[in-house]
Amino acid sequence: MNLRCLFRVALVICCCHGAPSCPNYCKCYFGQDSTEVICHNISMNVFPAHSLPNNTTLLTIQYTDITTITGEDLRSTPLLKELHLSNNKLKNLSADMLMGLPHLHTIDLTGNQLRELPSRVFHHAPLNSQALKNNFLLRAEADWLPSNSNLTWIDLSGNHFQKVPAGLLQNLGRLVTLDLSMNKLEELPAEVLDPLPLMERLSLQNNKLHFIDPLAFNATFSLSYLFLQNNRLEKLAPALFRRVKELRYLDLSGNQLTSLPTGALDPSVMFVDLALNPWHCDAKVDYLWRLERRYVALHQEETKAVCSLPAALKGRTLASLSAEELGLKMEQGSSR
Repeated sequence: MNLRCLFRVALVICCCHGAPSCPNYCKCYFGQDSTEVICHNISMNVFPAHSLPNNTTLLTIQYTDITTITGEDLRSTPLLKELHLSNNKLKNLSADMLMGLPHLHTIDLTGNQLRELPSRVFHHAPLNSQALKNNFLLRAEADWLPSNSNLTWIDLSGNHFQKVPAGLLQNLGRLVTLDLSMNKLEELPAEVLDPLPLMERLSLQNNKLHFIDPLAFNATFSLSYLFLQNNRLEKLAPALFRRVKELRYLDLSGNQLTSLPTGALDPSVMFVDLALNPWHCDAKVDYLWRLERRYVALHQEETKAVCSLPAALKGRTLASLSAEELGLKMEQGSSR
């Protein structure tokens, strides 16, 4: 056998036995320190455990008919760092699903059919990012996570929570971003957010919030972005944000606010959106009017507050009104 034949035989052996595997109809990308597998919108109803490269570091399986995943399914990928399982038909997760994945930091379970999860389901991996968006969860249990959870980002939006999951939040002392939007929350009680001193971004929009306890933000010292739009808020406590010193953006649009009590947005919020509220533009709006003028002067932007009453001012922006039109008494030397 000449040298050329020997080379061909060696090449065949390498291709048949040494080349990394890849599940049928999936795409695999092999790098020096990473292996990415993507299975997107294909006919698949069983997790492809036996055909995954054992050095997979990022696995994406989405838009398939897979209904369940077990720990045994994932044991073939011990180097996994990111697991993206959005928009499948997952109904069940096993309690040992993440066991043996010591490098896993991100899991995305968005858009599945999860109604409940087993105890300790997220105990076995050092997760720092987790998405459970758009499922059918009614509750989030404290024992899903270890007490010293590494999570800095969690998305629980688009579920059916009627109460803020206080037990779960107790385990999230490192959390920076919390998304509870598009649920059915009605109240934000005192102390429920106290375990989250590092939280910078909180999304509560598109719920049914009609009450926020005056002490709800007493310990959220790092809060910078707060989204409360499209709820049912009719009033805010005067000192609600007094201990939040870093609030850069506040969205209160799409609520039922008619006025703001003096001091409600003190210390000064860098920007607030007040659109789509039924503001009563009379003498009671004094504080809000002065706030509006300050924002325009400092940021060249309006709060978007538009008058609903009285009829003579309906449709006018608050920023366009004079003190006389509002029936306000201006101190000598004040701007008009």
